[in-house]
Parts: sequence; C-alpha cells; structure tokens
Amino acid sequence: MAQKISELKTYKTVNRRNRNGNYKAMEFEFKYNPNIKSFNFRLLSKLLDLLLYYCIVYVLAKFFTFAYPHILIATLGLFTINPVLETITGKTFGKLLIGFEVVDDHCKKPSVLKSFIKNILQLLNLVIYVFTEGVIWEEDIYFHNTITNTYTIKSKSKKEIIAMMNKA
Repeated sequence: MAQKISELKTYKTVNRRNRNGNYKAMEFEFKYNPNIKSFNFRLLSKLLDLLLYYCIVYVLAKFFTFAYPHILIATLGLFTINPVLETITGKTFGKLLIGFEVVDDHCKKPSVLKSFIKNILQLLNLVIYVFTEGVIWEEDIYFHNTITNTYTIKSKSKKEIIAMMNKA
C-alpha cells in the first residue's frame, strides 16, 4: 500500500456562476474521511455489544454469585473485551451485526493498545456528550478516532479504500 488513509484526498467539482452569468466548474480538494458519520448506528453498535455482555453476565450470575451490579460488570467487559476483539477481527459483536469494522491508518486491524485507548476515549466522549447534551462536541464527536488514527468504516468499503491507497 502506497499511502495511509490520512494522506488520501477526495475531490468535488462545483459549478459556480461568474460575473458574466456563465458557469465555471471549480474543483476542490478535501481530506478523505471514511469514518461512519451516523452517531445513531455507532451508538447502536455499542449498545448491542453492551447487551451481549449483559446477557453473558446475567447467565454467569445464575451459576455464580456476583456482589456487583450486572450492568457494571457488562460495561467493564465492553471496554476491556472490545479492544481485544477489534485487534483480532477488526469487529465487535455490534459492529459485525451492523457491518462496521475498525481499521488503523494503514487499513489494517488496530493494535490492542491503540484499540484500548480508542475505547477509553470513546467512553470519555460518550460521558461528556451525555452530560453536556451534545453541546461541546458539535464539530468532532469522534475525536477518539482522530487521536488514535483509527477509522470506523463500513466493512464493504474496505476494498475500495485499499484500492484508493494503492492507486495514489
């Protein structure tokens, strides 16, 4: 692969009217960003993961006695197991169901440390987003991806991204 995802560019042509009333095509260059923009789908993915871990903890609690609330243990699992799954497969349970994948800047699975940091920042991001009612993160609610140079992409677009990297 010739480039990193962060080095890819995309172009958009816009027709602008000049002073004579004629249209002139103008091409603009933008940084390519394959991240999934939909907050709702990304949140749904995380909630599906949490639901799975909650069900596992609930079943285990039938056999063993837990002194802690099930949701607390499930949340702990969410931010300790997901980084390992993202490192091994690039996906978590929720991402698999929705069709998402986590990749690093080279379009490969992220390292466990990078994925762990991303998930902790994501938790921090979610807590701040909820307590500020979304006011603080109007521009970059996905700063956890920016800081760790990771991308949450549609699994089916991975081949296209790799092709763009090889072409450039």
